[in-house]
Amino acid sequence: MTGLYNFFLKRGQLFALLLGVITVAIVFGSVMGGMGSAGFDSSTDLNQVLKSGGGNGFDFFNAAILLPMILAGLAAALWAFFGLGRLVTNPKGSMIVLIGAVLLLGLFFVLYSSSSAETAGIVGRVSEKFGVGPGVSKFISGGIKCTIILAVVAVITTVILEIVNLFK
Repeated sequence: MTGLYNFFLKRGQLFALLLGVITVAIVFGSVMGGMGSAGFDSSTDLNQVLKSGGGNGFDFFNAAILLPMILAGLAAALWAFFGLGRLVTNPKGSMIVLIGAVLLLGLFFVLYSSSSAETAGIVGRVSEKFGVGPGVSKFISGGIKCTIILAVVAVITTVILEIVNLFK
C-alpha cells in the first residue's frame, strides 16, 4: 500500500491530468459522433429540438454524465481507502483531519437543523413538481449554506495567507 501511495504522491497529478484528458476526449467523441449519426450538426439548437418533441435519440450525451460520475466515485473510494490507511498507520498525525471532519459535519448539522423546507414561491412549485420532500429540501438548503460558508472562509483564508506570505 505504501508503494501505491508513493506512486500517486509522485505521479498523481500527471495521472489525474491524463485521465481527465482521456475522459474529455471520450465524451467529446461520443457527443460529436452521436450528433452526426442522429442528423444534427454543431450549429443545431438542441434546445429547440427537445421543445418540439424531436429529441428521442439523445443517448450520446450519456457518456458526459456517466464518466464523471464514475470518476467521482473512484476518487471518493480512493480517498477513503488511502485516508483510512493513513489513519491506521499514523493516528496521531491524522487527528487534525478527524477534528476538521467533525467540525464540518457539525457545521452541516447546525445548518440542516436551522433550515426550513421551502414551500412557497417558485422553489415550492419546483419542489412539488419533482416530488422533493421536506427532508430533502432541508438537506439541500443546509448543503448550499454550508458550501457558501466554506467558500467564503476559503477566500478569506487565501487572502490572509497571501498577505502573510508577502511579508515573509
